[in-house]
Amino acid sequence: MTKPDDMDQIAAKAALKRWSAAARGAVSMGLLYSLGGALCWIVMAWAVGIATGLMAAGQNAATPVTAGIAAILIRAILLWRSERMADRAGRQIVEAARREILGRIGEAGATVLAGDSPGARVAQIFDRTQMLAGHAARWQPGMRLAILIPILILIAAATQSWLAAALLFLSVLVLPLFIWLTASGTASIARAQQDTLDVLSGAFQARAAQTGLIRSFRAVTRETAYISDAAEALRLRTLAILRRAFLSSAVLDFFASISIALVAVYVGFKLLGVFPFGTGETLTLAEGMMVLVLAPEFFAPIRRLSSLHHDRADGVAAAAQLGGWLADKDQPAARKWPAKTASMTIGFEQADLAVGGRTILTGLEFEARPGSITVLSGPSGSGKTSCLLALLGQGEVRAGRIQVDGQSFAPPDSLAESTAFLRQAPWITEGTIADNLRLARPDASEEELTRVAEQAGLSSFIDLQGDGLSRTLARFGAGLSGGQRQRLALARALLRDAPLLLLDEPTAHLDEAAERDFLRLLTSLKTNRTILLASHRKAVIEAADIHIDLTRHMTAREAA
Repeated sequence: MTKPDDMDQIAAKAALKRWSAAARGAVSMGLLYSLGGALCWIVMAWAVGIATGLMAAGQNAATPVTAGIAAILIRAILLWRSERMADRAGRQIVEAARREILGRIGEAGATVLAGDSPGARVAQIFDRTQMLAGHAARWQPGMRLAILIPILILIAAATQSWLAAALLFLSVLVLPLFIWLTASGTASIARAQQDTLDVLSGAFQARAAQTGLIRSFRAVTRETAYISDAAEALRLRTLAILRRAFLSSAVLDFFASISIALVAVYVGFKLLGVFPFGTGETLTLAEGMMVLVLAPEFFAPIRRLSSLHHDRADGVAAAAQLGGWLADKDQPAARKWPAKTASMTIGFEQADLAVGGRTILTGLEFEARPGSITVLSGPSGSGKTSCLLALLGQGEVRAGRIQVDGQSFAPPDSLAESTAFLRQAPWITEGTIADNLRLARPDASEEELTRVAEQAGLSSFIDLQGDGLSRTLARFGAGLSGGQRQRLALARALLRDAPLLLLDEPTAHLDEAAERDFLRLLTSLKTNRTILLASHRKAVIEAADIHIDLTRHMTAREAA
C-alpha cells in the first residue's frame, strides 16, 4: 500500500515536472551562457599562464594579456546573461504553478480552498509558489553545471598536468558523501518551516479580520501572545534551516580548500624541482600557473551545491503540498451550465448528499419554485449550506437526483453562471461602495448602481453619508453594521440580476428590526426569481413560502 508521504513525493515530482516545463527554455539558455563563461575562464587561465611564462623569460606578453582581458569581459557579459535567464526561469515556474492553481480554483470552485484557513491558502498560493523559483533558477542549471564545468576544467588541466588533474578528480570523489551527510533531512526541515509559515499567515489573517471583536472582548494580549508564539516557531524553523546550510557550506569549503592546497603544493614543489617522487612529466611555469588558476573554478560550482540543495528542498517541499492539494480526487472540476435568463424550478428527489466523502443528508425531498422563498432549516451542521453549495458544483449526490427545470443535475455540475450567492458574512473589499457593487458586474453604469442600491435599501444609508456611491469603505467593511453589510451584498446580487438567489444565514448577525427590514425587502424581490435560503431563525422560517426541516434527513452520525 502506498503511504501518504510516498503519495506526496509522487505528486511533488509530477507537479515539478509540469511547472518546470514552462521554464525549460530559459534554463537551457542560462546553462549555455554559464558554460560559455567557464570556457572564457579556461581562456583566461591559458592567457595568465602564457603571459607569466613570457614575462619570466623577458619577452613581450601583450597578445596573451589582451586575450585574457577580452575573455574576462566576455565572461562578465555571459554570466550577466545567465543571471537574467535564471531570473526568467524562476518567474516562469512560479507563474506556471500559480496559473495552474488559480485555474483549478476557477474550474472546481471554492471547494478547492477547503481544508485550510484563508490566510494559509494565501500563503500557499503566493509564498510557497515563490519558493519554487530557486528550483528552476538555481537548482536545475546548477546541478548540471556542477558536472559539466568540472569536466571541462579537468580536461583543460589534464592538457597541462595529468597529475594535477588526477588530484582534482580524486578530491572530488569524496565530496558526494559529505554532501549527503550534511544535507540529509533538509527536505523535511524545509517542509516543517513552510508549514509553520502557513500557520502564522492563517493566524495573522484571522486576527486582522476580527480586530474589532478582539478589542471588544479585551483579548488583545491573548491574541498577541498567540501571534508571537507562531512567529517564534517560524524563527526557530528558519534558524534550523540556516544552521544546516552553514554546516554544509563549511564542509564543502573546507574540502575544496584542502584540495586546492594539494594542487598548489604539487605545482610549487614541481616547479622548484624538489618534488620527492617521479611523475613522468615536466611542468613549466606557464603550465603550473594555468593549473593554479583553473583549480578554484573547478570547485566553484561544487561549492555552490549546499545552497542549491536547499533550493531543491524548498521547491520539493512546496510542490509536495501544492501538488497533493491539486491532485486531490475529491475536488472534481465544476461543469458550469450556461447562464439562464428565467427563474427555474429546482427539485431534490430522494437525494443523498455527501461532502468530503461523507454522507450528511439522506432522502432529501423538496422543490424550490420560481416566485417563492424556500427555507432550509436545522441545527448547525445539519447540511443547510451543503444543499446550497451542491447547486454550485460542490459536493456529491450518492443516491436519488436533483432536477433543474426537468433536467438531471448532479455535482460537479454547477449553476454558478445563473446564481447570486449571499454568504453569512459578506465579503467586502477596501474601496468605494461602487467598487464593491461592481464586483458583480464591472461594466455596470452609475444609473444601474443607483437603481440596485435603492432596491436593496442602501439609498438612505448612502444619503446619510453625503458622498453617495463614492464613499470609501475600510477593509472587510469595518464601520458598517450587519444590516448595512447584508444590504450591500444584496445590492451586489441584484446587480448580477441572476434568476437564482442562494442565501446562507443572511440574518444571523442582524437584530430583530434589521432582520424584519431585510425579510421585507427579500419578499419584494422574489418575483421572477427562485430564492433558496438556509437559516434556523424563527422569523425567516415564518416568512418562507416553503419550509424544509433538514433534521429528519440527517444521517445518524451527523445527528449525533
